[in-house]
Amino acid sequence: MADDLRPRQANAISDIVLAYQSGKVAPILVSPTGSGKTFTAIEMIRRALAKGGRIWFLSHLKEINHDTARRLGEAGLPFSYVMAGHSYDRRQPVQVVSVQTAVRRIERLERPTLIIVDEAHLAVAATYQDIFEWAHAGPKFYKAGGAKLMHLTATPVRLDGRGMGEVADCIIETCSTQDLIDEGMLAPIKYFAPQPPDLTGVHTTAGEFNQGDLAAVMDKPKITGSAVAEWMKVARHRPTIAFCVSIEHAHHVAKQFCLAGVRAVAVSGESDPDERDAALADLKAGRIDVVCNCALFVAGVDCPSVSCVILLCPTQSLTKFLQSIGRGLRMHPGKDCCIVLDHAGNIGRHGNPAEARTWSLSGSGKKRGTSNQEMPIKTCPSCFRMVMAAATDCACGYHFEPKPRMIEQVDGDLQEIDLAGNDKAELARARIESVMERAAKDKAAAIAALVRLAKQRGYRRPEAWAEMTWRGKVQSSIRKAELADG
Repeated sequence: MADDLRPRQANAISDIVLAYQSGKVAPILVSPTGSGKTFTAIEMIRRALAKGGRIWFLSHLKEINHDTARRLGEAGLPFSYVMAGHSYDRRQPVQVVSVQTAVRRIERLERPTLIIVDEAHLAVAATYQDIFEWAHAGPKFYKAGGAKLMHLTATPVRLDGRGMGEVADCIIETCSTQDLIDEGMLAPIKYFAPQPPDLTGVHTTAGEFNQGDLAAVMDKPKITGSAVAEWMKVARHRPTIAFCVSIEHAHHVAKQFCLAGVRAVAVSGESDPDERDAALADLKAGRIDVVCNCALFVAGVDCPSVSCVILLCPTQSLTKFLQSIGRGLRMHPGKDCCIVLDHAGNIGRHGNPAEARTWSLSGSGKKRGTSNQEMPIKTCPSCFRMVMAAATDCACGYHFEPKPRMIEQVDGDLQEIDLAGNDKAELARARIESVMERAAKDKAAAIAALVRLAKQRGYRRPEAWAEMTWRGKVQSSIRKAELADG
């Protein structure tokens, strides 16, 4: 199976192994939707089994666990479940584990030697902490003979600003969504957005918009009608998932689609599981066109045929924003792109969903205050295409003068946002290439110096520590180059 790994997956595994060899106990693999995190995890499970390990794959969603179980079966790896509704066979070396079930049964379970944590941005929650303490795992609880952690996430940030350093001791970065798009691994994004909704009076609760306040703003015939009309205009016949604020909102949106002659259904976290599964199956099979949902399908759903995502739920969560769009990015026969219809103004809060980002274990902290109405986009006065505010040129050839310019908006009319790169992006890319070129030239001497230092300090594996430290320094230099360009 190792021969089937893509280069990025092989590099990720190499970096994870180096992290363990250098003394780390809880690396976090940061990789975007579609990069093959589960496939990478399966290979790590295979390697751990070869060494006689006991492995848990830990998640909070049944959809993620069922998908992982399917992939373990396809790989011919033995496993059992620690999940409600499934029998537990302690003899099996691999367990697919529900966080909620494990916490309730913790004293009856066999301790693992490796815990792979999916959706790891949730791992600072008390339930995970209880499991880590019991397994002697992670930076806070690790003891000799305890379990190693391997975290998986596309977004190592939380709404409350708490850092992942509580549960992880190093970040292993792979690539950006744009890298995967450029390599043909993910679908290109065509992004459309109207004037963002007026969220004046919408309060924030626990770092997120208050759902009651938000529903009062977003669940209006004008916004819903615009969403249906614009979908009919630019995305008709595309399998679509719409993200709504509330259960009632989802039903209202589905009803408007049905009145327009579109096959649509509404589901939510409170729907019967069979009803949710049927909606997704019908969408995959082409029996319906639009699934309107609330508190569903943000993670753990693999439906590659989806080629349109409608955002009707403003969010302050970068994770939710990126994961929602990620539902439409997987490649599928006949799929040319993923159309995003952002009626929530989310691009104004979080920026280009495909761009590279800088992550830190120390937490996201507070974001600089911006008005809910502020979007980092502008309209080309020549062709009226909407482009990112930092762009110096539009796709039509128009050049923006480097001075303040009034942003033109067509109220209620969906406009395409040009997510393509610009001169600034080219400069950043050139700087990063320069950093990597210098690093390659200096690698041998730098590694030798680090090995000498490690030996002076009495480290057990000086070569592994030197390699890991060198890679960390290179990544740090790359991040500085990215930050230098804003």
